[in-house]
Formats: sequence, C-alpha cells, structure tokens
Amino acid sequence: MKHILSIAYSRDSINFDEIINFRGEKFRLTQYSTNFDFDVTKDIVHKFEGQCDAICINGIPPKLKMKGGAFVHPQSDRIKGLSRGVPIVDGQLIKDIYIPWAIRQFYFKNKKLLSNKKMAFYSGAFNSSLLDVVEEFDNEVFLADPYFYLKLPFNVKGKSSLEKFIKFLAPVLKNLNLKRSNVADFTLSHGEHTPHLKEFFSADVFVGNETTFNLIDLQHLRGKTVVIDFLSPGLESKFTEIGVKDVIVCMPRLIDNRHINFSVLHAIFQTYQEDHLRDDDVIRWIEKLELSSELRSFSKKSSTSAKREKFAFIIHPLSTDHLFKHPLLKKFSKLKKPLGSLTEEVLALSPGFFYGTIKGIKSEKNGKGVEGLIYSVTETPRKLLEKEPQTIYKKLVNLAKEADKRGAGIIGLGAYTKIVGDAGVTVANLSPIPVTTGNSLSAASTLWAAKFAIEKMGLVKKVGNTYLGKVMVVGATGSIGAVSAKILAKSWNEIILVAPRAYKLLELKEEILNIAPNAEIKISTSADSFSHECDLIITTTSAQGGKVLNIEDVKSGCVICDVSRPFDISLEDSLLRPDVMVIASGEVQLPGEIKSNVDLGLEGNIVYACLAETALLAMEGKLESFTLSRNINYEKVLEIDRMAKDHGVRLSCIMGHSGFITDEEFELCRAHATNKLSNYDS
Repeated sequence: MKHILSIAYSRDSINFDEIINFRGEKFRLTQYSTNFDFDVTKDIVHKFEGQCDAICINGIPPKLKMKGGAFVHPQSDRIKGLSRGVPIVDGQLIKDIYIPWAIRQFYFKNKKLLSNKKMAFYSGAFNSSLLDVVEEFDNEVFLADPYFYLKLPFNVKGKSSLEKFIKFLAPVLKNLNLKRSNVADFTLSHGEHTPHLKEFFSADVFVGNETTFNLIDLQHLRGKTVVIDFLSPGLESKFTEIGVKDVIVCMPRLIDNRHINFSVLHAIFQTYQEDHLRDDDVIRWIEKLELSSELRSFSKKSSTSAKREKFAFIIHPLSTDHLFKHPLLKKFSKLKKPLGSLTEEVLALSPGFFYGTIKGIKSEKNGKGVEGLIYSVTETPRKLLEKEPQTIYKKLVNLAKEADKRGAGIIGLGAYTKIVGDAGVTVANLSPIPVTTGNSLSAASTLWAAKFAIEKMGLVKKVGNTYLGKVMVVGATGSIGAVSAKILAKSWNEIILVAPRAYKLLELKEEILNIAPNAEIKISTSADSFSHECDLIITTTSAQGGKVLNIEDVKSGCVICDVSRPFDISLEDSLLRPDVMVIASGEVQLPGEIKSNVDLGLEGNIVYACLAETALLAMEGKLESFTLSRNINYEKVLEIDRMAKDHGVRLSCIMGHSGFITDEEFELCRAHATNKLSNYDS
C-alpha cells in the first residue's frame, strides 16, 4: 500500500492516520499539523522520508510569478528541500492548471454568480493564474496584497500594478518569517475609516485559499459569495455560522475523505510516476478523471440563480409589416406600404426595448411556474445581416443586462438574432446570465412536425417504431441536418444524406453507423438523384433562397420539411405540386394557462420552439448556456426532447409558407397524391 505524509504547516490540531481509496487503490494518508514550526516540520519529514512514497505540504506561500522571473519565500524553499529521496509537493502545479479552467467552466454555466461583480482577492499574488481568468468576466477587481502582507491600508488594481508591488514586496518577504501574526486578520472594523479597505470589504465575491480563510476574521463574508480552493468541514461550518451566501469550491470530489486537498491530490498523482509531475501530466489527469463536473457551488441560503423563476427572450420584426405591430406604430398600419422602408431604416437606429411578458407557464412535471420577459430589437432580418455583428452584440448584451436586473435567470435569442456573427457565443461570453439560441428544441420540433405530417398524410407504412420508407436530409452535414439525420436513421428503413462536400458526407455516415449500426445509408451531392424515391425530405441548407432540388421530380405524396431561412422551397414552387406537402416548421405550446401581452404573430399558448427551449430550461432549473454556435449537439437535442415531454411542451401546429396548415389542406394534398399514385400504378 502506498503511503503519503501530509503536513498542514499553518494548522495546529488536524492530525490523523487514515486509509483512503483512489480509483480502486488504497493509500495510507498520515497528517501532522505543525503550526508554522520549521524545526518540527523538519523532524517529521526526516522521520518519514524512508517510510512513505510522497510528502505533501499545505499552508506555505506558493511561488509568486512576475515579469522576468518569480519569487519563492526562502522558508518554502527550505521546506521543499528537506527530503532527499522522497518528492515534496504542495499542490500548486495542479491549482495553476486546473482552477482557472474549472472556474471558466463554472462561469459559463453560472454567470450570474461571477459576472459584473466586485471581486476581492486577499492576495492576487497567491492566485495569479485565477486572476487572469476573472479579469475576463467584466468584473471590478480589488487586490488586497499590501494589506495582506504588510498591513498597509490600500488595494492595488490590475495585474500590472500587482507585479510592481510584488517586485517591491519580494525583498521584504525574504526576511519575514512565516507565522500567523504576520498576516492581516481582515477584521471588518479596520476598513470602516479607510476608503480603500472599505472598497475591498464592499465586494460581492471574495477569493482566497483555505489557509487564508483559516487565518483571518470572517465576519465581513456575511451575505457574500466565496471562491475557495478547498473547503474543509470545519471551515464549512464557520461559513454557515457567519451566513456566507454562496461558496464555489474548486476542489473536485474524487475521494470520499474530508481531508483531501490539492496538495494530497498532487502527492497521489506523483506516486504514479518516477519523475516530477509536469503540466502535461496534470492535463492528462484532468481529462482522464473528467474533473470539470466536480466543480460545485453550495448555497447556504435559497438565493442562487437556480431558484430564479423568470426567463427572458429576444425577438425582432420578421418583416417591415411586423414593424407596425409595435404599440406605437399600430395606428399607422394602413400606411405601412409607403412608410415601410423609411420606418425600417429609422427604427434600426434605436436600442432594443422591453416588449412585455408571458405569464401562467406551469410545468406538468414539478408544478413550477415561470414568467417570460420578452424584449425586442428593432432590426428586420435584412438589417440584422447588414449591420456589423459587434453592433448587434452590444444591443443583445444590453438587453441581457436589463433582463438580469429584472430577475431573469436565462435569456434566449430568437430568429435572426441567433445567427448574427458567431451565433450567440460572444453574447453569452458578455452576458451576465446564460444564453441559449433555442436551436436544440427547434431541431427536435422539426422532427415532431415531420412525424406528424407523415402520419397525417398516411402514405408510409409503419412497423413498430420504423417507417418502411425513405427519408432524405438535404444539407445533412450542417448542424441541424446532422442531428436530424442521426435521429431519423433510427426510425426509417433508409436514409439518404445530401450535401455538397463528399468527404463530410462520408464522415457523417460513419458517425451515424456508430449510433445506428443497422441503418441503410446512401450519400449524394445532388438531391435530384433521389428525390423521386423519398417519402420525407428535410431541407436545412444555407442556399440563401437558391434552389436545392427540382420540385417537379419529387415523389408524389412526399412531405418536405423546409427548415432553411430563407426557404429552400419557394411558395411558387410549393404551389406547383399540390400533391406534395411542404411544411415550414412546427410550433409548440407551453403548459399552463398562458397570459401574454406581446404579439408574436401566433395564437394563444403557441410559441416558437426557440422561446420554448428557454422556458423549458427555466422550468428544469437548468440555467446554463445550453445551445450556442452553429453546432447542435445530438445528445442535447435528445435531452431537450426529454425535458419537453416531462414538462408538457408539445407540438401545437404545423406551419407552411402562408401560416397554419389545416386538416382540410392535409386531406386535399393526400387526395391529390393518392390520385396521382393510382394513375402511376395503372
């Protein structure tokens, strides 16, 4: 059994000898607290160095990095050099690599906790790698290093000022012994009469390591958020007693033992190799153990973002006609033809605005009620695509900030707002709350609509869960196309993949066969090669209104689900084939007794699928940037589909080029198709 010696240099009463289990292997972990006593530490190291496989120490200052070099406290250096044969580690290597990455992952899922805040570091020098990350979060950062080390009552701001201070500090620290009394205690009263310290104590988020929090007074943390490397049971009790609001703990739960900190983890990793652990080794461990999922947040009071019961959604006018749905312009609707172009130009110059609310949404799964805050930008699709993405980003982010102030926990991007620039990625990075494009549910509802239309037409036989027909996906290598193909391959006899690049089709075919090994798959760069055979065609291209297939060649009775915007199948083409059902999308209905004072161009509780995804995430309490960029994750489509079934979001209606498609239109199309097919047979 491997044996690890742990020394708690800054503690005085945490001693134990226990067996721990790491990935099925048992380790003996022996810990001694030495309370800053170098001689006691030396004696313990010399006693155990021939009996253990690794030695770890916590509570000593890490290497302070600065331009042109680094400073290591002489006492830290001496402690690390006490053993000649057994490596002594302090966990800092793992912290420097893992914590910045893990905090970024946490931030993307919990932006409300860490965005647009005042953040206070007791020592920026101790946390320089993390400092680089939080400066990206649009926060005001205070670094109390002068007070922490020298009890000087002021802060420094920014990395460059910190480096100057470290250069000044290094010769002072060099002659300063490590002991408890040398560290400022951060008693709240010390900051009452000092403007700079008052600024520090007024922060929303406090960042430090476990050693620091065990050395200082904690009263100033009441109602605050804390970011900490490792949370021991004793410190957790103190935080609870003080009334700390949120604690974001970076130490992953890998081992069921309350004493496992980064130095112990470093020692465990070290026992698996003879040479010293390096950056690449740590990266491999992070990948192997999937550590990101272990980052967690504790809420000591019910005030985390997960409790929020509002979501927000941004829409925009789909045409110049829609501009006149605005409350202030409705009275001019009779003049929309002569005034349309001018109105489009003028309104595009205005900022976005709060439009109204959707109330009464209630989950069928958990009874949770959520409220939608609807915002609008004033650009039509043409204007959104004409403008510089940065201009649109700014508008969307400002609306996200407004929604955050009104209590929204997540915001969705509707229609063309989600295809501008990088499709939501930049907006999500700058928004104080999570952002979703809604494309996962849009993809799912497209397939709901296709299934409904196929069954409504009643021309394709079905055995069990399999349709005995052929489906074609045009634009199959795009994000929605690829996801649709992967799902359809499981429920159709044969699937045909069409896209312009053959190599991408070959790659997609292999991906689908990994999911559905028995699928019969054909690939082609031309839709016209197979359109005469297909019972269902999904078109999801970026042809921008160009023709992707010849409508005259399409099989009679076929359902074409046109997901592209602008449409791949024009209204004129669809009218040429009354025996072919062309549908544009499937809209969904929200659960509950919906009360809305906004005009989405739909009726009752019917909404666009992208809006419904945002509402679903709020009902589920999954406040994260669920769908971003132009890539749609297959697993997330399945997940949002499951959420929709659980909470009661269902397909409401089928839309065509000219609005809702009625039962009578389905019956008429089926009659045309049946008549034409019978003529073929005869």
